Amino acid sequence: MILIYDFKIPVKAKNPKTTGLEKEEEIFPDYFLKYFNEKSSEKINDINIKDFIGKIKIIKKSLDFRQKEPKNVYKVLMKFDFSSKFSDKNEDEIINILAGIDIKARKAKDEEEKLFYGENSLDFENGKQNKDCGKTFQYKNEAKKNNSYKPAVLITGMGPAGIFAAVYLLKQGIKPVLIEKGKCVEERIKDIDALMNKGKFNKKSNVVFGEGGAGTFSDGKLTTRKDDTAVSFVLNFLVKMGADKKILVEHKPHVGSDILIDILRNTRNYLIDGGAEVFFEEELKDFETDDKNRIVYAVTDKRNIPADFLILATGSNSIDTYEMLKKKKVFLENKPFAVGFRIEHKRDFIDSLFFKGGRDENDLKFSGVYYNVSSKQYGGYSFCMCPGGVVINSSSGENILSVNGMSYSNRDMENSNSAIVAAVRTDMIASLGKKEYSLDGGFLSFRKDLEIKAFNAGGGGYGAPYQYTPEYLSDVIGKTEKETGFNFNSGFKSDNGLKRKNPIPDPSYKPSVKYFNLFELVPDFINRSIAGSLIEFEKKYKGFVSNSVLTAIETGTSSAVRIKRGSDCESLSVKGLYPCGEGSGYSGGIITSAIDGIKCAAAAANKIF
Repeated sequence: MILIYDFKIPVKAKNPKTTGLEKEEEIFPDYFLKYFNEKSSEKINDINIKDFIGKIKIIKKSLDFRQKEPKNVYKVLMKFDFSSKFSDKNEDEIINILAGIDIKARKAKDEEEKLFYGENSLDFENGKQNKDCGKTFQYKNEAKKNNSYKPAVLITGMGPAGIFAAVYLLKQGIKPVLIEKGKCVEERIKDIDALMNKGKFNKKSNVVFGEGGAGTFSDGKLTTRKDDTAVSFVLNFLVKMGADKKILVEHKPHVGSDILIDILRNTRNYLIDGGAEVFFEEELKDFETDDKNRIVYAVTDKRNIPADFLILATGSNSIDTYEMLKKKKVFLENKPFAVGFRIEHKRDFIDSLFFKGGRDENDLKFSGVYYNVSSKQYGGYSFCMCPGGVVINSSSGENILSVNGMSYSNRDMENSNSAIVAAVRTDMIASLGKKEYSLDGGFLSFRKDLEIKAFNAGGGGYGAPYQYTPEYLSDVIGKTEKETGFNFNSGFKSDNGLKRKNPIPDPSYKPSVKYFNLFELVPDFINRSIAGSLIEFEKKYKGFVSNSVLTAIETGTSSAVRIKRGSDCESLSVKGLYPCGEGSGYSGGIITSAIDGIKCAAAAANKIF
């Protein structure tokens, strides 16, 4: 089997929005053969290479905007049919011929061939009935009766890490108990609707807490740099639960917050049907250990739950959990994270800015373009870009404010948004001179102080402060030059700044926004990084600044704390405690958190068996 990689087809040759994965696999050989025949007249003993091509499987697809004409870039497994009359031919000959006409190809590795045959897919069916999430689900463990008892595993938190820890344990024959302090997703969306339309905040059921975790309402982005077989495991599971098969091959796959709701419901059914116990609106408050410092039971706001292993997957926004861990003397440390704003543009403007190529009546009108920009000089960068989406509340507690972005599956709303953030490191925090920020876990205090300031700047009631980007930039340039003499070499003068230009968007955040000078919210080192980066982006992408608006404040890019654990994923402080997912400080995003859940569950399972 041969792997063809970096094979490019012009985007306008077909419409990836309307062509399904199966159809693309059906028509891909036509484009491949067309290119081959144009570049080479070579035959193998007068036999056209077409006679050798069997089935193909697309395993990755991305978009290349670097050339004048945008192209889809494919990685494809191609199986060649060497029947008896061609038995003297082999894959090496094919690879040599392809190399001669600049087609990149090599023999597929064993793990890649498994993808061709679907061996990484999970073997299970969707739950057959929809369980009412308003009830408590409890399966009696019959294991004790038939003398096959295994130590109990409690998972707290039902984001990606907690869910996939449970999926893995069920595969090993271990039936975990899951608790989630928030509500099931059907009830959760009602609370989010009340927040966006009425400013009514539920501290346990919101954008960051509840079934699915914070990723549920952040576009369902599945991007990861990890080269891990578990990535295929996770993606195939999501497809079985209802995600589109295109996520298996796309370079920057996303599910969409609207589709994730059904996927989570199906996943819940799968867990319950497999024998897991699932409890919503139940929060971990404490845990107890024995004289050997091993987990004995967990204390929730409703009861004590006996457990030998506690997988802690509460997310990076659960400040109360971190405070409890501090009291239990669990080792925590500050971890670099990033802070900034959400920048919004009109979707059509971003699409035209980052998507080059013709747009005649027969051409593809590509919508919902994803961009990723960064500054080498100033260190600012875009994060969690949401094409055709909205800016949303992402507060983790009462009377504090953090914002995020989300898109639905179609990515077709009026604005596109992204975080524009700057790094926060220990040396930077030290310059602020506040002792509490330097303590273990002190970055949480820094984050909370920013969120309090943003809440007040937004006028209370969970409104958000905003400012037109050119005016923010002029403020920062003026203040910096006046107080430090530092010159951005921008060509932008603080007295007149950049002018707002159409099409400039209205902030999409709900329930309300209030105009505010955003530079007053964050320390100078963050302002300088973001402002300098924006200047770079404007020079490279004309109109990026002048056609945009900023909404504050983005603080949830990643955990500000790491819960220290060993190479076996177990806490260095407490036996049987497995800090897991984004809240542990060892992962970030849906896929890496899901993989970390699998990793922690496997570590616990190894001790059970």
